[in-house]
Amino acid sequence: MPKQNPELERNRALVIEHVFKAVYQPGVAELPFTLKEIEKGIAAITAVNPDYVEGNKYDVRYAFASGRQEMPASIDRLGPWMIGSRGKGKYAFVKLATPVRVQIPADLATILLPDATPQIVLEYAGSDEQGTLAKLRYNRLLDIYLQLACYHLQNHWKTFVKGKGQHEIDDLYVGLNTTGKQYIIPVEAKCCGDHLNKTQVVQMIDFAQTKYPKLIIRPVGVQEMPDGSLVFVEFTPGKHPDEIKIKEPRRYKLVPMREVPMDVQQNDPVGK
Repeated sequence: MPKQNPELERNRALVIEHVFKAVYQPGVAELPFTLKEIEKGIAAITAVNPDYVEGNKYDVRYAFASGRQEMPASIDRLGPWMIGSRGKGKYAFVKLATPVRVQIPADLATILLPDATPQIVLEYAGSDEQGTLAKLRYNRLLDIYLQLACYHLQNHWKTFVKGKGQHEIDDLYVGLNTTGKQYIIPVEAKCCGDHLNKTQVVQMIDFAQTKYPKLIIRPVGVQEMPDGSLVFVEFTPGKHPDEIKIKEPRRYKLVPMREVPMDVQQNDPVGK
């Protein structure tokens, strides 16, 4: 994802601060606001800084909800807070018990896997999340991580969830286990420099519960690391963001076959 203009980021931070101050009430765990509050915030900041020209009022909220931009410290000191969708043009600051950003364990062992991505795909896939998702498919990394037979349905699925607003799912799979149980597997992928966050995990769960209520939900986040490895994190579904927990993170790195250790124990951090 391209880096935002620092001046634009600063002005958007001032806008979201303006919105928060307008709706904040001490002791309240959810603070509703609408697109109109964002428009008022943009107008207020533009009046002080005429050089600020907002080209996408919807992206002001999304920049913070997606984790692309950190919540201003003045807001986080009273939280932490995430921004949730509550319908068309309706949102809410939601107070959390733990930070919005998903914390990736720093000491995860790296499991080396042979890279089966076709060379022509590596050449043209790019370095964004689409390139990461292509590697997932060609190397069957979800099958390996979840120990399921996983089948790709659709990527970048945009849909409207009643009472929640528009959701976008990076990738979507269905899965089967050895006894025939069926699973729905929404996937959120982040490139190096971006970060998994609870806002989008909540959206994955809302989407899956609404569209596939009969299937077992197994939401997965994939975080690219600086060395090119990929950390897979499964989340437990929950009604509130604080109920969502990390489940069995694993770190995989795709390498040429000659670099994969033939001694199984060297490449098995759990010793199975």
